Amino acid sequence: MKTKLTTQPSSLLADGTLVLHAPHSWSELTQDQLRYVLYLLTQGWDEWQVKTYLFCRFAGVKVLNEKKDGWLCEVKTEEGKKLRFFLELWQVREFCEEFNFIFDGKGADNRLDFIGRFKAADVELHDVPFYNYIVCDNYYQNFLQSDQSDDTPIREMAAILYLKEDGSEAGQIGCSAPEVMGVFLWFMWIKYNFSTHFPHLFKPAGNDGGYDATEAMNAQIRALTGGDITKEEIIKKADVWRALTELDAKAREAEELNKRLKKS
Repeated sequence: MKTKLTTQPSSLLADGTLVLHAPHSWSELTQDQLRYVLYLLTQGWDEWQVKTYLFCRFAGVKVLNEKKDGWLCEVKTEEGKKLRFFLELWQVREFCEEFNFIFDGKGADNRLDFIGRFKAADVELHDVPFYNYIVCDNYYQNFLQSDQSDDTPIREMAAILYLKEDGSEAGQIGCSAPEVMGVFLWFMWIKYNFSTHFPHLFKPAGNDGGYDATEAMNAQIRALTGGDITKEEIIKKADVWRALTELDAKAREAEELNKRLKKS
């Protein structure tokens, strides 16, 4: 992000451009930055207010005075000098758009590495048991279908997605509101990521909006076991990526069969 200045301090580019640095994606956020984003998202503020706070914090901009047509600002340069400049309102709006990724509806491909002493599972859920995923999905869907005033389902997810030192599930975990938000956005992205990797399996919900999480979970297990209950425990413990790859293949085969039947 850049803004033209009328003066040319030695710490600026030769053309008088001040370069302001800020993250452009979830994955670029440091853990401290991520916590700050999650904090803002739990304050009930509107989108532009959140973006404005993010711009000022991450770009190191201190607003000295607000005027009708813009802001008088100050930043500290790499040389440690304080530099004042004026930002017009259109520039502020343009800079704030750098944070559109926060609100794109795809969730966050980044998560808090730790909640308390518990460490997060792999961000893409590699090496996570298939059963753990479908239990989390159950909680996630139940939360989405509720009025979302009770975040207990997301806290239950956190106890599965965050692990003890020995790799076992936390069991119980205390989460602040920003940490709950972090778990929710992380799992939202997991669902989005899986939909891009397994397009035959993850289809848009039906128009009726109905979703029986328990039945969906049992159907996935039945599909992988072929009805052989002796295989159920093995399937539950299988890596989620391996299980979803197989389910996606089965879904693709079913689609192809249906197309052939319609043509015949």
